[in-house]
Amino acid sequence: MKKQGNVVRKTKGILILAVVLLLTSGWLLTVYSLAVDKDLQAQTALIQSAEEFLEDKLYIRAVSKYKEALTGYQTERNGEIEKGLLDIYKTGGMWEDYYDLLESRVSGERAGAEEYMILAEHFVEEENPGNGVVYLEQGRRLFPDNEELISMDESLRYEYVAADTAFQMLGIYTEDDMIPAFDGEKWGYILKNGRTAIAFQYEEATRFSGEYAVVKLDGVYTLIDKNGYWNAVDKNGLDQVASICGKRIVGVKDGKYGIYTNTFQPVSQESYEGAYLSGNGYAFVKKGGKWALLDESMEQVTDFVFEDVVPNSRQEVFYKDYGVVADQSGYYLVRPDGEAWFDARFAAAKGIESGLVAVADEEGRWGFCDETGAVIVDFQYEDGLSFSSRLGAVRYAGKWGYINRYNTMVVGNDYKAAWPFAGDTAVVMDQKGNCGVLTLKYFDIYMGQ
Repeated sequence: MKKQGNVVRKTKGILILAVVLLLTSGWLLTVYSLAVDKDLQAQTALIQSAEEFLEDKLYIRAVSKYKEALTGYQTERNGEIEKGLLDIYKTGGMWEDYYDLLESRVSGERAGAEEYMILAEHFVEEENPGNGVVYLEQGRRLFPDNEELISMDESLRYEYVAADTAFQMLGIYTEDDMIPAFDGEKWGYILKNGRTAIAFQYEEATRFSGEYAVVKLDGVYTLIDKNGYWNAVDKNGLDQVASICGKRIVGVKDGKYGIYTNTFQPVSQESYEGAYLSGNGYAFVKKGGKWALLDESMEQVTDFVFEDVVPNSRQEVFYKDYGVVADQSGYYLVRPDGEAWFDARFAAAKGIESGLVAVADEEGRWGFCDETGAVIVDFQYEDGLSFSSRLGAVRYAGKWGYINRYNTMVVGNDYKAAWPFAGDTAVVMDQKGNCGVLTLKYFDIYMGQ
């Protein structure tokens, strides 16, 4: 009985404690509610007072009341009041305070997508595009599905300037600041602003790969540096230098392709029906109508099994670990070990640059796929070139322009011809056949994000 009594007394104690806690919490809740109501009432009174000042356009006095309402009280209305303060700053032309408050809201992650856009536009207009890009990129991370924010960011990312030249033939720009150019009689090199860098005196001129390019002068191929100085002379009697990549070139003699150092020393005694180099040191060579993959030591990685290989604008097949080849079923991406990256096959493809790959369907319409073979941009264009600098050149209604990965035409669509971007620069041709240079204004800023 004594044990049972203890249990009863303990149970009663627990119940009493629970009742006390319930009453206490109820009392605390009541006190809190009264305090909140009191703060809300005081805050509302301040805003009502401010509204009276606004009727007479007394913006400074209205601002003072709004600030007091914000700093003196924390209620559910604070967000609404802060937005009201923004409106006062804007209406009263108090722009410094307006943008300071916007920045405060952004740093506290209280801002909406529109506020990120307003700040970005402000900094671009103030010739501080770096800050504008920062706010757009922050906004996109917080509001990834906001179409207006995406559109504004993409428009700024691909804003460009165009420089006309007097040339009707330009080589490919490849981030080496030198562009091969033809003046109608001889080849030379220009900078992307159109100024001559190396005089026009050559019968042929390759792109620069690193510090060197190959030119043909008086019928002889020579390796030159960016000052135009000779560094090596061909003594093999090459009929053509088809490409240069790093410290190697592809040379042609008597219709046969060979791989040489850029000082014109044969890498091997083998000759082929065709050959392409790549920045990863690998090469594709052709015999008996089929292609094989060679490693850096010019040893075969695969047999001669590929029906076709497709170089990019630099005449390289690989970009990093991806190359474009074809088997009997169609075109696809191949790895450096010769294996396919995916099972899908396409009717045609363009060489990979540094992004989405241009591929065609059976009707000859062009679109773009990613490294998994998934089609990102549907088949709809007359022609296309693989993406670089996040842009893909496409031909639509007979004219060339550049789209982004959202399939929005962000550059041009009025060119006779266009070539892939290399970094911030691309070569284009207008409808009269004159070549020009496009430069993305904010490329370096976006690269830093």
